[in-house]
Amino acid sequence: MTDSFDDFDIFPTAGIPEPKVYRDIPLGLRRSTDRREDVPERIRDMKALAYTQEAYWKTSAWLFRQQGIFMADYTDDQPFGEEFTAYYPTYRDLGTEQLRGYFSWRTRVRSGEYPEAPQAFALMYAYELINLIGTPSPEAAFMSLKALADNCTENAELQKHVRKWLTDLAAYHQLPQELLADLPDMLFDKAVLTLMNWDKAPEDELCTAVLRLSAYQAESSQMYQAEPELFRKAVYRTYCALSDYFAKHRKKTLADRLFGKMIKIRHRIFESAVFFDTSPRRDLVYMADPLHILECHGGEWSCCKLYGNRGRNKPLGEIVRTVDSLLREKTGKLHKLAPGEISASSAKLAKNAIDSLVSEEKAAQVREIHIDLSALDAIRSASELTREKLIVDEETDDLPPAMPVQNSSPAQECLLSAHEEAFLKSLLYRGNWRGTAAGCGILPSMIADTVNEKLFDIFGDTVIEFDGEIPAIIEDYAAELKEKYPEE
Repeated sequence: MTDSFDDFDIFPTAGIPEPKVYRDIPLGLRRSTDRREDVPERIRDMKALAYTQEAYWKTSAWLFRQQGIFMADYTDDQPFGEEFTAYYPTYRDLGTEQLRGYFSWRTRVRSGEYPEAPQAFALMYAYELINLIGTPSPEAAFMSLKALADNCTENAELQKHVRKWLTDLAAYHQLPQELLADLPDMLFDKAVLTLMNWDKAPEDELCTAVLRLSAYQAESSQMYQAEPELFRKAVYRTYCALSDYFAKHRKKTLADRLFGKMIKIRHRIFESAVFFDTSPRRDLVYMADPLHILECHGGEWSCCKLYGNRGRNKPLGEIVRTVDSLLREKTGKLHKLAPGEISASSAKLAKNAIDSLVSEEKAAQVREIHIDLSALDAIRSASELTREKLIVDEETDDLPPAMPVQNSSPAQECLLSAHEEAFLKSLLYRGNWRGTAAGCGILPSMIADTVNEKLFDIFGDTVIEFDGEIPAIIEDYAAELKEKYPEE
């Protein structure tokens, strides 16, 4: 069976509306609901740039720069308090109220104020600075971008990228290296360079670099607080001894083992930002510091630096923890601390360095016996005065009554901090000790060490032990601990 055109009505007329008639209507007769949004003329003209023939085939980054230049000196005074989310925000993505709110916020930022605003506002302002919109020079843009990051610390997205953008901005415009000196990445590199050149670094500078990069935060250790000078000397001696050994007997230096080698990889300039490159075909080499070098050849960027973890270093922390442990053992001060996880040969070198240091310190203390001859007259006068007071009439009894001696209990002298007490209670009453430690921002092993230190004078023993990686209260002391730290 075949279909024919006769079976179908290919030109139906039913249901077709009558044609509309269009005619001019006076503006005064337009309904209020159809009234055009009250848009400032400058913003209306800026929006129109997106519909030009040139913008049709250009990139969004090009349009952002064109619109930004057009609005570079625009100011407004209409705050916008609503929160909204926009990925890679540009003028084209914002409605009129949002745009007016942004330009009002930007007006205040340029005058030195940093009021709260949607996260997108700070990102869009950062894009303006990267594209040199509304700024007299690249150096001024750098300083404004740094100030923005310093004053918008709650803006997680901005903080995530700003360090890289600042370095890229300095490299792209060949700004002075001094501008980067206080950025976290440069401070990290400076400390690593000190450790690499350990044999030329001053003692205090080398020790400061070790403690800054160590995952074991020695400044909070009771041993460091009791003997800071001795601790720093021990860190210096130990690091130098290990570095010397690695340089002579290993293929890699100690610093190489800790931080690795520099790696050169492809680099995307101003990654995660809206940026229009006005001169992509450029050739340059920019040394942010000796461990951070940016290059561009024919428009292709690369970066050579130390990659990986750029925070506190765990293997270095194990060395510093070992120093702390050996100092306690050698001086007999405070309770024992488990050493860090380092090789047997490294532990032996550390022990030899600290044994030598402590022996030198003791010998120096013996030699430092000074007799202050100028104090002899004062001592003689004091003894004569004492003799006169002893030779008194038997009837004289004007001595003041003896004051009772108040003995402070060890518990009064050794109070736990709020974090330490919370961690101890989580173990005593089977709470979430992992969550408690994470909430404090401290490793469970470190909290356990400080609790053991503070309670050692009371119990004469450690109260928290580790079975593998799980802390537990020693059963013999559980009842007494619960009396001192009852469950709330």
